[in-house]
Amino acid sequence: MAPQDWKEIEKRLQYLYSLVKLKCDGYEVTLTLARISQMKNAIVVYVNGEIRWKWLAEDCEERRRFFRPVTKSIVSPKQKAGWKKLSKKTRQELEARTRYTYYYCYWTSFSALKRHLIKNNNNIELLKESA
Repeated sequence: MAPQDWKEIEKRLQYLYSLVKLKCDGYEVTLTLARISQMKNAIVVYVNGEIRWKWLAEDCEERRRFFRPVTKSIVSPKQKAGWKKLSKKTRQELEARTRYTYYYCYWTSFSALKRHLIKNNNNIELLKESA
């Protein structure tokens, strides 16, 4: 997709409930700017016209390609400070075991969404019939 297409998509997504349709490796992806809380808007992603909540809970192709991953730690920074005496390898193993990832069906940043789509999809086309 050309850079001017990305600018057109970003421009269209400045207005609430405006739709942009993309074709990403055979999936029809609909992006719309919607309200997610009282004072916050985000770009919601629909895959083939729907959001299946099992996509957010289970590992699948749709989740990997289109939804926003968020990684958190179950250990506080204060507890991590106590790990300084451990070897680097042990610290890395502990950090890997104490992290978890969950997914959102919306993006709060257009540039992050764009990077994610480009990284995880080979062929992205803007469908012209979208309004």
